[in-house]
Amino acid sequence: MKKKRLVLLIVLVAAAWVGWQYGVVYAAVPLAALVVMLGALSLAHRAAAHRGVADLEALQATHGYARQAEQARENLGDGDTLTFVALGDTRNKRRTAEAVYRAAAAERPALAFHTGDIVRHGTAKEFLENHVPLLDIFAPAPLVCVPGNHERGARRDFAAYRALYGDTRFTFDVGNCCFVGVNNSGKERLSEEDLDYLARALEATSATHRFAFLHIPPAFFEATFVSDDQRRGFTKRADVMHRLFVDRGVREVFMAHIHGYASTVIDGVRYTLTAGGGAPLSSRLAPGGQYHHYVVLRVTGAEIEREVVRLKGGAWVREFEPPRS
Repeated sequence: MKKKRLVLLIVLVAAAWVGWQYGVVYAAVPLAALVVMLGALSLAHRAAAHRGVADLEALQATHGYARQAEQARENLGDGDTLTFVALGDTRNKRRTAEAVYRAAAAERPALAFHTGDIVRHGTAKEFLENHVPLLDIFAPAPLVCVPGNHERGARRDFAAYRALYGDTRFTFDVGNCCFVGVNNSGKERLSEEDLDYLARALEATSATHRFAFLHIPPAFFEATFVSDDQRRGFTKRADVMHRLFVDRGVREVFMAHIHGYASTVIDGVRYTLTAGGGAPLSSRLAPGGQYHHYVVLRVTGAEIEREVVRLKGGAWVREFEPPRS
């Protein structure tokens, strides 16, 4: 149970006991105290939401999406093989995230991708303390991110994220690969506007290989790897998105949100959960998915070599998997 829900449950139980012992009027006291406390916390979070945003905006020239695409192309140069890595859900767990980042950076990728939930509360302070300092680990490779639900911030506007990256979605080509990412962590999850963006990006590219990135997985994919009937994935427009990916030849879709690893191919499109960047691992996944990890792909012409690299017993263990099966 989440901490907020636990506190609320305790207060409600206390109020019920007080009401039973002393009457309804006295029961209102703990409830009123809870309302005042929650209101004060909300105001404090909102007041601090944009503090430090200007410092992130100053870094956008280096870390914004436009510059990241340029840097990735510079890193590839005239090379025949494009190497990139994907990982996600670091959530302020800086020590573990740093270990995952350093292992992934040793692959010498031209670029890396983060599938969201970079920090815990979406504040500029968290980005400046727990995210930006780790970006040098990948340098000169950029770490291209999509926002997760934890990047929304107190005002639910992704302000700190936007300040650093300039937007919440991206599309660009590097070599013979097209990369497109959208923000599906807002209230509507995947909007019509997001679908239009994906369709335009995939239609415009002439790249041989196409990869998509979002944070929250569709429920139809979640059903293939969890051990219960709960669903944290989205359903609205999920089937339309899948048909778009099938029709536009998307090779692989990278997501996060449920902490761990899972991957399966549906109608020729590989869906991959890569959410083992540092956050506590989910018991909803099979034991084979409960590892901190990253995924590395090496693209040479029409061929793709794909590995999952898991942290097991303090050692990194590599496992080849086909891009499709």
